[in-house]
Amino acid sequence: MEIIEAGDELKEHWDNFVRLNAACGGLLHSWQWGDFQKSLDNRVFRLAVINGQGQLQAAALVIKHELPFEYNYLYCPRGPVINVLQIEDLNSLFAEIKKIAKEEKSFLIRVDPPWILGNEKRLLDSGFRKGEYEIQPKCNFIIDLAKSEEEILNQMKPKTRYNIGLAQRKGVKIKISSEVSDIESFWQLIKQTSSRDGFHPHPKEHYKKMFEIMSENGTVKLFLAEYDNKIIAANMVSFFGKVCTYLHGASANTYRDVMAPYLLQWQAIVEAKKSGFGFYDFGGVNGPSFQNPKWEGITRFKTSFAQELKPKEYIGSFDLILNPVVFSIYKFIKQIRG
Repeated sequence: MEIIEAGDELKEHWDNFVRLNAACGGLLHSWQWGDFQKSLDNRVFRLAVINGQGQLQAAALVIKHELPFEYNYLYCPRGPVINVLQIEDLNSLFAEIKKIAKEEKSFLIRVDPPWILGNEKRLLDSGFRKGEYEIQPKCNFIIDLAKSEEEILNQMKPKTRYNIGLAQRKGVKIKISSEVSDIESFWQLIKQTSSRDGFHPHPKEHYKKMFEIMSENGTVKLFLAEYDNKIIAANMVSFFGKVCTYLHGASANTYRDVMAPYLLQWQAIVEAKKSGFGFYDFGGVNGPSFQNPKWEGITRFKTSFAQELKPKEYIGSFDLILNPVVFSIYKFIKQIRG
């Protein structure tokens, strides 16, 4: 086995490997995601484990996140992605990441692989410990698109089916946009939603750059709900690997009675199925291994699209602490900020 830092010549090979081996779809380990992170001025390392035949066996997209006072940590989002049939020992890969951390003076390495609950031992054996914070959702709500549209509708709660039909009867129209100019409408809705629901959105530039980079080949699409000649709701949805993923959503404070968010999700499901995707991921929800009181409403909304389905549970975030003193300060500040 050889570990190399992948260059542009491996871009297609990298994405094909991630699509095939990342059970979550692999968006956060795609080549484009690395390019998006670079556009945010984050340094990116793409580490590839290659066997004797020149085949990829593991991929680790490692992102350096700068903090005040010249501190930083390394983060491998939904990674590393591995070929579970071909690779057992990840210590060499983690040793390479630790080497980067030493060179960059990072106080922490954080990973959250796309592995289901019960596969923690591989990380524990490599010196990681369970993280206290989740960056990516620990429990995701994912429906199977192999079913017919009728079957998908029938598995919903009756009220959800009713709300989809209500939005259609009210005349809500859905359009799919790849125009960067439409990010302005999305941003105005995000501001309303975050104020209403009490969360901190990303800066406007974050959404804009993501869409600029990832909409070019249809990896990310913007679903817009129009009513009364106004954009009243919008969803940002990714199409990568075998999984179509709901990334971000927003809605206006007005016209809430026309149930546009329900129709937006349904149209994204229909588009994903039509495009040949195997699964639709609604994103994070509360589940047996993760509970957040602030997520109760969004969990009810998402799980209403398949009332008998259980969330998929990942192992979550794991940390390798390289500087305990700095990590303690980092942890204290996060607790203060809530």
